[in-house]
Amino acid sequence: MTQKSDPDIDKSQDLLYTISEVAALLKVNRNYVYKLINKGYLRSIKLGCRKVTKKSLLQFLEQNDGMNFDEIDSFKSAE
Repeated sequence: MTQKSDPDIDKSQDLLYTISEVAALLKVNRNYVYKLINKGYLRSIKLGCRKVTKKSLLQFLEQNDGMNFDEIDSFKSAE
């Protein structure tokens, strides 16, 4: 049996990002990424260490386009 490869998945791109990688992509520090996760704005999974899927990161960026996260400590949970 042969598996069909999904044409939408680019094998050269990671599907899972570490917290450090997400921080680098968003140009913020690791603590800020953890705040986004703990407040419910960014979904993550625990797989060894905490990871963020590419889909979750793109979804976060799309849903929060134009939002000001400067005062994230005063935000209520998104959930």
